[in-house]
Amino acid sequence: MRSKFIIIFYIIFTNSILLAENIFIEAKSISIDKKKQISIFENDVIVKTLDNNVISSDYAKYDKNKGIIILKGNIEAVDNQNNIIQTNYAEYNKLINIFKSIGPTKIITSQKYIIEAEDVIFNNNKKFINSQKKSIVTDQENNKIYLENFSYETINNIFKSIGVIKVKDKIDNIYNFSQIYIDTNKKVLLGTDSKAYLNDKTFKINNKNNPRIFSNSLEINKEKKIFKKSVFTICGFRKDDKCPPWSVQASEMLHDNKKKTIYYDNAVIKVYDLPIFYIPKISHPDPTVDRRSGFLTPSFSNSKNLGSGFEIPYFWAISKEKDFTLSNKLFASENPLFLGEYRQVFQNSNLIFDFGYTEGYKKTTITKKAGDKSHLFTKFSKNFKRILVWS
Repeated sequence: MRSKFIIIFYIIFTNSILLAENIFIEAKSISIDKKKQISIFENDVIVKTLDNNVISSDYAKYDKNKGIIILKGNIEAVDNQNNIIQTNYAEYNKLINIFKSIGPTKIITSQKYIIEAEDVIFNNNKKFINSQKKSIVTDQENNKIYLENFSYETINNIFKSIGVIKVKDKIDNIYNFSQIYIDTNKKVLLGTDSKAYLNDKTFKINNKNNPRIFSNSLEINKEKKIFKKSVFTICGFRKDDKCPPWSVQASEMLHDNKKKTIYYDNAVIKVYDLPIFYIPKISHPDPTVDRRSGFLTPSFSNSKNLGSGFEIPYFWAISKEKDFTLSNKLFASENPLFLGEYRQVFQNSNLIFDFGYTEGYKKTTITKKAGDKSHLFTKFSKNFKRILVWS
């Protein structure tokens, strides 16, 4: 029996597990096989459940005995939390209240996160959406999260995933995790076994640098990034990448986006994994800051005379016209070298004082003589305006 007009069809059933419930189905065309207890719906199919979930499709086949609806073509399922699932083939099991897509599926969450996935299961009783296939999540700021699997709690708006996880933010920084937890309400991301590869050129002294932060865990929100038990370096990659020429290790490394400052707790500076300097607390402006007091990006050097060395400069913005940089160069096998530069600008001139001091070489030779060494240089520049007199 087929009809060209809109038919409203109620299916009422009861079993030993569930109480009697209704499904409301409408379509432009319907046919019923009473013997097999199968109904076919075509053209503008709408399926509604008592808990206000709505599924639309081009085609639906309902098996009353099994309590299963097979859906095909332009399927869109919208739950009562306003999560949207779009696919081309799916099954809805009314007995256990589970919607399952087969093949490519797009999900738009109530928080406007977009998920590209396959073979998605929506359990309406337990209120979660999950998939065991590779998926891509795009957040509201166009950051992309690549997952091997995911589970999404529709009431709490929380993503969870375990496995190989990659996050690529909008400025192409890469974060790798073994486990991730995202609260889409609070806009907070938590990840374990974090490896952050920073694309920002301001972290680099030269193009060969590969700035990165490895940590036990990482928390990212709008205001801060918090790295627990972290190791930071900008050195190029080595074979095993376990022992860079220099690194800064800290029990906690915090990047405050508002203050544009990076803070370290229990910081240890290492050269080839050898601890050479410890400070309980230290902070410096992040690379986006043009001029502000604080430690600058550390650097590593290696020379025949001095061996391996590490430099951690400190910049002091005394005023708009004056500033001072103190550079502490620490060496694995030689005495430290202290360098300072004072700069001041005037209306038509500028002044520079440059000085340095070291206790001298630990290991002396004919060319490397013992004794303290110091220097002081000054430079004053002035622009003289030429005054032209016409007669």
